[in-house]
Amino acid sequence: MTDTNKLRIPDIALLKWRNIADLLAQLAGVPAATINIVEEDSIRVIAPGGGAGNPHESDDIIKLKPGLKIYCAAVIESREKLIIADAGKSDFWKDSEGAKAGYMAYAGVPIFHPNGDIFGSICIFDRKPNNFEGTIIRLMEEFSEIITGHLDLISKNTQLEETLKDVRTLQGLIPICAQCKKIRDDKGFWQKVETYLEERSGARFTHGLCEDCMQKLYGKEKWFKKM
Repeated sequence: MTDTNKLRIPDIALLKWRNIADLLAQLAGVPAATINIVEEDSIRVIAPGGGAGNPHESDDIIKLKPGLKIYCAAVIESREKLIIADAGKSDFWKDSEGAKAGYMAYAGVPIFHPNGDIFGSICIFDRKPNNFEGTIIRLMEEFSEIITGHLDLISKNTQLEETLKDVRTLQGLIPICAQCKKIRDDKGFWQKVETYLEERSGARFTHGLCEDCMQKLYGKEKWFKKM
């Protein structure tokens, strides 16, 4: 699991994804569709679609355990689309969790973060054999790319919010020692001015001496007077 999957997904994005899952189920003529996110040792359903025919509700957690055969987990692990026309005719999938729940046909497409990390999957389920012919798989791939675009915007907005937070910090009242000029951060630690500003901005410091300080330090030196 990467930190990229720790993004806070806005409610408006979740609503859009739920609408995508509903539309996908309708266009495919199947009882269930889901958009899922992988989280460490589990898969979380974040956008169930298809109405009463869907076995999952929003935020359902599917625990991944060794030996379990789960359609969506196979898509996420392989990072490739998966089409199962009839699990009952597959020696591998006939005893899968999906088949046991009565979903004999499945199609899933992976969803990626903009940086290529796996985010989750978009899936459709049918209770009867289904070859998922026509444009439905291409439509799922298009929806997957749309969600990747949403993730890109969410990530950039999060970075912008963090930057603005830092800017607001620098604009507020900053406790500074009247003697040594160290600054107290929000955790109560005293830091050099250079360290404090470098951690909160893109600034980097180089050192020199102003004319007043040069006079105080070297004003009485003969070599300095000759300069």
